[in-house]
Amino acid sequence: MKTTVRGVILQHTQIQNIFLDNLMGRYCAAVRWSFKRLLDGRKTQDIRLAAQGRFKLNSRQANDTVHDAQATITSQKELVKLNHANAAKKVEFTRQRLEKAKSPGKRAKMQKRLYKEERKLTFWQKHLDDGTFPPVVFGGKKLFHERCKGNITCEQWQEARSNRYLSRGDKTKGGNLNTRLYTRDGNIYLDIAAEPVETEKSVRYNRITVSVYLAHKPSKKTGQVNGCNYRQMVLDYLKTGCAYQVEILRENGRYYVHVTIEEEIPIPAIARNGAIGVDTNPDGLGITRTDYLGQFKESQWLPQGEWTYARSNRRDNLIGEASALVVNIVKRKNCVLAIEDLEFKNDKSVTAKFNRMSHGFVWSKFLQAVERRAAREGVPLAKAPPPFTSVIGILKYQQQYGLSNHEAAAYVIARRSLGYSEEKVPKQLVQKFVKKKESYTLLTNWKQWSAINKSVLAALKKQTERKVKSLVSWQHYRKQLLS
Repeated sequence: MKTTVRGVILQHTQIQNIFLDNLMGRYCAAVRWSFKRLLDGRKTQDIRLAAQGRFKLNSRQANDTVHDAQATITSQKELVKLNHANAAKKVEFTRQRLEKAKSPGKRAKMQKRLYKEERKLTFWQKHLDDGTFPPVVFGGKKLFHERCKGNITCEQWQEARSNRYLSRGDKTKGGNLNTRLYTRDGNIYLDIAAEPVETEKSVRYNRITVSVYLAHKPSKKTGQVNGCNYRQMVLDYLKTGCAYQVEILRENGRYYVHVTIEEEIPIPAIARNGAIGVDTNPDGLGITRTDYLGQFKESQWLPQGEWTYARSNRRDNLIGEASALVVNIVKRKNCVLAIEDLEFKNDKSVTAKFNRMSHGFVWSKFLQAVERRAAREGVPLAKAPPPFTSVIGILKYQQQYGLSNHEAAAYVIARRSLGYSEEKVPKQLVQKFVKKKESYTLLTNWKQWSAINKSVLAALKKQTERKVKSLVSWQHYRKQLLS
């Protein structure tokens, strides 16, 4: 598991600033030059040799520039595939909405949206067929437009295009030959290869040494580090002599360091007490524990009201603390941690309001944080399919165990992680809401729950005389609808 630790260069002199700026400028220029030559079809080895002499880099730095350019090309081609798939899904989704629309005004809006999405699909389809991708702007497209408008100077644009330096590691050379981290008197230093010096037998390089601070989170009261001690993690990793990657970034006159290491993770423990399901929501977490047979044991609700309005740094910190709390609960109970296997795609044609709401949402961040934390703590993790977890939980288990909507959904997630993938629809619901029982029995389990969900929503709409889109009010009208 790769882990990136952030830091900052301290107490750098004017000479060191000039050296770092010059190195970043030559490296970024070499990446752009290699990128264009790779698109022209030139051989990789020829590009490396040419970049080494053209930009006055050593062999390893030239290799890093070509590797960086290759990674950019690969990522752009993958983005074309992703954007094409999302555009195709949006066109299909809009066509379905257009068929269901009845009012002329709504149909006109849907038709206009469909034309726009079909143009995007044609754009990505052409790139996919030709094996190409849209032009890449090194330095950022937004900043490029600002430069075209004259809102920023040429110096600012050049600074944005030459603000990074990347050095890959090598285990045979003690971790990283060009940018080496080491400790002395309790401090961390970064040794960077500078100008070459020819000797009788080989070529040596002078070194530029700067002091580096690696971020960690010591408590002001106790002095102990809260969470993971990333600084100590890097120091322990340096003793192994394994390869590590160093990236230097310049931002607002400061030089930041990103050290990427390969973190060892323990073998997951054997869970003997069932599973704990977690249902993620913007205002909190529904947590439910089952035994190894899938029977209900206990549940709780962890409110997280700040997730929806806190600043990004604050929200990331809260998500990290919540994931650590959940993993500690699972580890203490010796259970399997069950989460939803969600795919985050922009493949739905929705309104601008929904896009603004979902942009800062927490599903992805929390699931990534809890997955990484579970791997680090050796907690077994299971991903359950997400369809109809809330529907099954509300209609089948909420009344039975006195749970909230989210706790009932977490119960279904926990059961699925144990292999109980098919949840039988209660007879009471079948007798009340299914009219064609013969054709209903031929449906798959998920289609049966889909049919029950539609029938219940229609009954709720008729009962409340309002437009109903969810089962939130099911418990309130349950007795009336089933009587």
